[in-house]
Amino acid sequence: MIVSPLLETARKLRELIETEADNVEASGTLTEAVVAALDESGLFRLSTPGALGGFEADVATIVEVCEELAFADGSVGWAFAQNITVGAYAAYLDPEHARPLAEARAGAGMFAPLGVAHEEDGGYRISGRYAFGSGSGHAEFMGGAALIMRDGEVLAMKNGGLPVIAFVLPADRVELKGNWDVMGLRGTGSFDFEVPEQFVPVGATFPVFESETITGGSIYGIGAIPVGTISSCAWALGVAKRALFEIAEIARNGRVRMGQLPLREQLTFQRDYGIHRMAVESARLLALTSYTAAVETVAAGKAPEICEDRIRETKAAATYVTRVAKAAVTFAWDSSGSVGIRNPSRLQRCFRDICVGCAHMVFDDRNYAELAKRDLGLETSPY
Repeated sequence: MIVSPLLETARKLRELIETEADNVEASGTLTEAVVAALDESGLFRLSTPGALGGFEADVATIVEVCEELAFADGSVGWAFAQNITVGAYAAYLDPEHARPLAEARAGAGMFAPLGVAHEEDGGYRISGRYAFGSGSGHAEFMGGAALIMRDGEVLAMKNGGLPVIAFVLPADRVELKGNWDVMGLRGTGSFDFEVPEQFVPVGATFPVFESETITGGSIYGIGAIPVGTISSCAWALGVAKRALFEIAEIARNGRVRMGQLPLREQLTFQRDYGIHRMAVESARLLALTSYTAAVETVAAGKAPEICEDRIRETKAAATYVTRVAKAAVTFAWDSSGSVGIRNPSRLQRCFRDICVGCAHMVFDDRNYAELAKRDLGLETSPY
């Protein structure tokens, strides 16, 4: 099997990331050793447009690299996934503002519309308070999203959607709260942050739900949110694979309870392990197929409604992939007995991480409903 150079680069970081994992969790953010290694490897620019100096990786490469880093450690993998998403957003910015982002070490942010953007000549006056700024501990740029206001009221949209813009700023123009203390993904540096009221030029913004590619190829044409979920899906797959690896190790090392066969000899365990292993591989294929089909449909210039159908399928696939991954991790955790509850335990970390990461709003079950609405001839949501 041919291994891509970028995947090989990611694999070379596994030993360092595993060695630093406890320090990452204890500090609440990626350690400087991990950040420096990712920076020197160039991987932070995995999803950045090629014309801006990035790799502009395809779907398969994004999946395999993010999967590998998440296998090494869930927190590192999650923070990295969000960093490269912000790097991808350079595709939607005016080149004057995109280039500094592309050349920075990393960007972070949170793109739910928790801020307000009052229209002004040449841009917006933006302010807001945000949570879950994953990867912000080492970011040089920060982004957010805001509702566009006109004359003191939310701007009305013809399609009934929300008038939401994303924006990206140098990190020194936002205030990190440093308050990340949670159950799982403890080392992601997902700090709350505040954007004090300030002017943001229109070139440093883009519409979240109707983003148009300014720099880069067709992968960015599937939209800002679907582009961001490619890496997050891959993260879930990586954590699931690590959990299955860990429970296999535990079983091989002779886990047994009084009056029972050793775990690895129990037919129900063997069957369930095999089911979850195949389910994770199947979910991975679904992710690759759905995202690639969406990109190819956009690249072919198909009608907007056809592109929207393919993009809608990626959203449902993202939800499905994370549900499959969480089920596999839960199986591994449940099978581990007391071994999993004792620190240090990579399996315990996988369980805590998957429970937190899969709760992200982009993986909501409404994605299934939106897919069903299309098939049932019902009107789908504009966002």
